[in-house]
Amino acid sequence: MIRIYERYAVEVVEQFDLCPWAERARLAGRVKPHVIFESDPSALASSLEAIERLAADSEVEVGLLVYPRLRLGRHEFERYLRVLREADSERHELGQSPFAMAAFHPDAEPDLGHADRLVPFVRRSPDPTIQIVRKSVLDEVNGTTRAGTSFVDVQEIGMSLAAVELLSREVVSIRQWVAERNLETVERVQPAALEAIFSDIERDRAETYARLGLSP
Repeated sequence: MIRIYERYAVEVVEQFDLCPWAERARLAGRVKPHVIFESDPSALASSLEAIERLAADSEVEVGLLVYPRLRLGRHEFERYLRVLREADSERHELGQSPFAMAAFHPDAEPDLGHADRLVPFVRRSPDPTIQIVRKSVLDEVNGTTRAGTSFVDVQEIGMSLAAVELLSREVVSIRQWVAERNLETVERVQPAALEAIFSDIERDRAETYARLGLSP
């Protein structure tokens, strides 16, 4: 299951540079996946336990919770994420949750009408997946520490000087910059190029899970 996810990470995210620091974090060993076999969307204990373990590992910048048995549509999975995020936040002082969370899901069609509407398509992971990113890392990427000092390491996150200049003027957020950059990429390579890779990964997933006795 982790191998299937890593195909998406390498062949889609890294190959098309959809996240400018994904490859660096993976190669540095700072990405840690967990497979959650829970099939009941009301059961959060396994997910919360995994988040707690990831939070305790200071080497982890990005955690991945992969749900091969959770049968939820994309919008239902996004609601599941909101419930999980709330449950996790209740374990911490206000605003002190260590991770930011984002939902990835295999059910998404390309929508080139706006950068934000394309986001679900480029987050089309083989299984429903929650990406959790340490907030301290996001602070650095955004060029803002909790103390208010602004800095961006250009070489560390692979930004162009033009992009850094825009961020320093607070014209766009890092999320907006990535979304707009990804829209330009998908328009250039065309959605069919990504669709072909998604389809092959889905085929690989179906065949692999069948051998493991997991229904598609």
